[in-house]
Amino acid sequence: MGLYASHYPFTEAARKLFFTFIRAYFRPQVTGQERLPTEGAFILAANHTSHVDTAVLFSTFPPQLQQRVVAAAARDYFFEGGLRQSVARMLFNAIPVDRDAAQGEDPLRHVIRALGEGYGLLIYPEGTRSKDGAIGPFRRGIGRLIAIFPGIPVIPTHLNAAAKAMPKGAIVPLPYTVQVRFGAPLYLQAHPDDRASWRSATDAVRAAVLQLNKTTS
Repeated sequence: MGLYASHYPFTEAARKLFFTFIRAYFRPQVTGQERLPTEGAFILAANHTSHVDTAVLFSTFPPQLQQRVVAAAARDYFFEGGLRQSVARMLFNAIPVDRDAAQGEDPLRHVIRALGEGYGLLIYPEGTRSKDGAIGPFRRGIGRLIAIFPGIPVIPTHLNAAAKAMPKGAIVPLPYTVQVRFGAPLYLQAHPDDRASWRSATDAVRAAVLQLNKTTS
């Protein structure tokens, strides 16, 4: 791929070793993997309870999909330089999202460019990890993306037990089995100039993730 795929040396070997460990340690139980698109841009919209969420999700992707999915990550946490940024870029093709963008800057500019180049996007519409495991409100940024890319498939995604494996504030993960459920693709519409339509599309995605939560509970 292009700009956003990891270009670090040994990326393929590092991913193979890391995701083999993740699969062995968390033993993810996956439903609906066949619903993941094999080509073209798409959005994976997942609930977010743990730092292991992204690792578990990527471990369920085939290698070719790992290469073309980018993970939206908070700039203020993952893009301050150093080892954390390098690991996020190497393993997850992480791209920055500005939670507190300066006036005049588009916080989703990298996300929009990646989708425009045909990448799949992993995004957590809650914007932060849940403290109690409940699925919180979704930010309307995903509705804006749907407005910019009409007809793009949105895959509602739910992880169960990731919070038990590594709750917010924990340092060392525990070997809980994590359930991953990919829902049927949503094909939603929103208007670029109508923020109410962004909210409607956002709420539709959240409702689909909540439904998956009921299925896995």
